[in-house]
Amino acid sequence: MSSRMVRGAGTALAVAALTLTITGGNAEAQAARAGATGASATGSARFPLTRPERTDYTETSRYDDVIAYMKLMAAANPQIHLTTYGYTYEGRSLPLAVIGAPGATAAQVLATGKTRVYIQGNIHGGEVEGKEALLWLLRSIAKGERNAWLRNTVLLINPIYNADGNERISVANRGSQAGPVGGMGTRENALGLDLNRDGTKMETAEARSMARLLTEYQPHVAMDLHTTDGSSNSGFNMTYETSLSPNNSKAQMSLLRDELLPQITKAVKTKYGSDWFYYGGVSGTGADRAWRSDAELAKPRYTSTYYGVRNILGLLTEAYSYASFKTRITETYWFLEESLDFVAKHGPRIRDVVAAANKESIVGQELAVRQQLVKAPQPYEIVFAPTNSVRNPYVADRPYRLRPDGNTNRTTEMLPFFGTAVATETSVAPRVWVIPNVSQEPASSSAAAPGPAQAAGGPPGAAGGRGGARPGGFGAPGGTPTERMIASVTDRLDAHGITYTVTQRAMAFNGERFRISGNTTAEQNYQGTHRARTLTGAWEANQQTLPAGSVIISMEQPLARLTFLLMDPRSDDGFMWWNILDPVLGASPGPQYYPVLRSMSVPNY
Repeated sequence: MSSRMVRGAGTALAVAALTLTITGGNAEAQAARAGATGASATGSARFPLTRPERTDYTETSRYDDVIAYMKLMAAANPQIHLTTYGYTYEGRSLPLAVIGAPGATAAQVLATGKTRVYIQGNIHGGEVEGKEALLWLLRSIAKGERNAWLRNTVLLINPIYNADGNERISVANRGSQAGPVGGMGTRENALGLDLNRDGTKMETAEARSMARLLTEYQPHVAMDLHTTDGSSNSGFNMTYETSLSPNNSKAQMSLLRDELLPQITKAVKTKYGSDWFYYGGVSGTGADRAWRSDAELAKPRYTSTYYGVRNILGLLTEAYSYASFKTRITETYWFLEESLDFVAKHGPRIRDVVAAANKESIVGQELAVRQQLVKAPQPYEIVFAPTNSVRNPYVADRPYRLRPDGNTNRTTEMLPFFGTAVATETSVAPRVWVIPNVSQEPASSSAAAPGPAQAAGGPPGAAGGRGGARPGGFGAPGGTPTERMIASVTDRLDAHGITYTVTQRAMAFNGERFRISGNTTAEQNYQGTHRARTLTGAWEANQQTLPAGSVIISMEQPLARLTFLLMDPRSDDGFMWWNILDPVLGASPGPQYYPVLRSMSVPNY
């Protein structure tokens, strides 16, 4: 190592020490902070290599590496502001780089009036390419190479969403993936839950942190960066997806599927010769052979679809796991470059489309509660390229798949494409959902704190959600089954940022109740101890008196699409499905009626 390189490493370490204190820290993290190789694209210690670059792509960044690198980039460019927006299950701070605003707070970001883009990597701790590509992007921004974006765009970047899973490094994780051979993290978080299944039930600290960020910063665009196992002979280095819910804003989906994705796919093919397409794989034989997406992705438990039903332009990337580690990072970086170029050039349209979706009323519309994939009108060219089985030097009897870089043994086939979802069952979106407090316990005598519903012009005499008082001790672990159910529901409404009111006096209700004809649960646990519940039945007219302490959820709010899927009794991804209503629905014998009412009129408070 030359003396110049040693001096460069010391300079980088001094910069890191003068910015913010790094928690933890092993020898590898210290080397990352110092930029110990002294090398970078510019030869400057201000912009050191990332851990994969320093190790010839045999290792991925640890949490301390990521935090140290983010701080170095912030020290190099005052346009990069660092903050945190929540915690992991094990208490690690979730980092956020805010670029394009005068500061890192939500108020400062919103005051710019710019297009806001949230990007997260590493939702699965073994899918590390998004994490590394976002560090590259921060380095490029720190060098001043992306100033054109920042004139009308604010970037909100978290490279390491599943920070706990990232730290559970093993050389045996994701065994078929082509590196990094030095190991990678786990798919699940420290609680053993998949963060990409928590968009509706809001069970993890990480998902609740993300939902709060979305509520406070209100991004127009959001990206979730993954790596897919895919089919072993896929020729696509990058696949992508949007929100697949049939209930999405049609204008938003057109902007993504008809403009952004085709344009960036063409640009990457022209510039680099790389082939991209929608997420999925080939299945079926003969006339049934086709490229298919995954109908499961139409459910908002998946982050990209969760974005969509929140009226955010949601994008999912899936780098191809059998390409080399370096190639996967590079292709993800290209996706970020091209998509952010598009966003910067079309900012006013994007903001207008999102604003229109937030204002659009879906009351009275037939919306999907279940869906299936449908075939596109025309076939698409699907690209194939073979992979090789490569001996893993660190894991016995478990080779991984690798498609060598520069592999030209490429073939194509025109195949049907099943890539969009349509409803198989629908239900009408009401004006309000109502959860009657049938326990009729007396309301708390304490004054209700004003919540978002009141701040937004909600009816007087109603306690607001997201911080408002909950009469009847709803927040307590005990209480009646109805009280426990309401406590669990309102806790999750708060987490999502959905507004509601809690009534403080009895009132008349005129609407519908759902008579249950079938009430079953799955035999196997899913995502912890959940056993998916399914209801069948029909709505019927109903009039009753609502006791004080009942919950009213208006559908005249921006998150109405999400609210519909959470509350409808036949939704395949709502509170009912996830057992959140089980204090009532799980009783034996089961109840005759669903414990949530609906109405096309607002109760007279």
